Amino acid sequence: MTETIDPTPQVSPTATPAPAPKGRTKKSQGVAWQKISDKIDEFITRRPDDQLATFLADLRELDIGRKDPNHFYRTRELVQPLGKAILGAIDRTYDDNFHYPDVIAGRYSTSTISPIRYLMGCVRPDTTAIVELGSGWSVNLFQLYVGLGRTRSRTIAYHGAEYTDEGQEAAKRLAAHDGVIDYHAHSFDYRKPDISFLKEAQGHVLVFTRHSIEQVDLIDPKLYDMLHKLGAKVTLVHIEPTGWQRDPILITRRKQKDGSFFEDLGKLNAQDVFSARRQLENAAWWSWRLDYNINLTSIISQAYRNKKIRVVRREYDFAAIGNIFNPSSLYHLEFIKPAA
Repeated sequence: MTETIDPTPQVSPTATPAPAPKGRTKKSQGVAWQKISDKIDEFITRRPDDQLATFLADLRELDIGRKDPNHFYRTRELVQPLGKAILGAIDRTYDDNFHYPDVIAGRYSTSTISPIRYLMGCVRPDTTAIVELGSGWSVNLFQLYVGLGRTRSRTIAYHGAEYTDEGQEAAKRLAAHDGVIDYHAHSFDYRKPDISFLKEAQGHVLVFTRHSIEQVDLIDPKLYDMLHKLGAKVTLVHIEPTGWQRDPILITRRKQKDGSFFEDLGKLNAQDVFSARRQLENAAWWSWRLDYNINLTSIISQAYRNKKIRVVRREYDFAAIGNIFNPSSLYHLEFIKPAA
């Protein structure tokens, strides 16, 4: 599904990173990843024969999900009308294949495919590298590796670009236990991005983020320029809780640092809970209280207006795993190569 309109025409990206960084601190992240690293060491010592997939399922998550969940409804005439009606309620069809019919709490509803399954679908025959920015201990990369399998991964380099030393070391430990994955850990900072490790990349490169940009108040827009200039073809997928940024009132209040406005919103977070507005405002309130990101969607918008990207898919607030205040939105972008 290709967008042909400006996806987020609201605010201009901030050209210079903030002099006093906010968001989650490096120390806080490092402490969390060190705990994971300790668990990895414990598991490897106690269960040396277990495969990577077992570690993922036990340590954090292994959520690849079902492939093509709409196949059943597309191919069976008896169930087609019901499935079509359920998807039609959210203006979707079987061809969408991101949402699918479901039953939740005794009511017909819809669910969405696993983010990992979606990212697997972005891998092409000419993909030579998969990169996660803000990768932590690379749990998402390792899930992709498990899903794609060792045979397909023979020609793919996996790159975890991470802010903390602890996250990098934990990932390298787990990769070494697998012994087969072509894994590389890199130091990476959204405020001072460096993707020089991709300068020799050929073919197609899949770059993604998953709830890491959220933790940086202002990322450097130059990251998009760097990706645009790579010799390889680049797909960029953001899975971030930034859907609230599309609302001009909420993003303006955040940029104005209007604390009293958000304090008042917080008092309402359990009222009218089935309204779309409450969900949007709650997400903005959560972002405010943690000093989370405020410039991702504006950077996407600017890159779109400058014809550096095309928007393949955009899904606002499609799911919330673990925290309903912090729902994921998906932005699937393809970089348009500069004219030779």
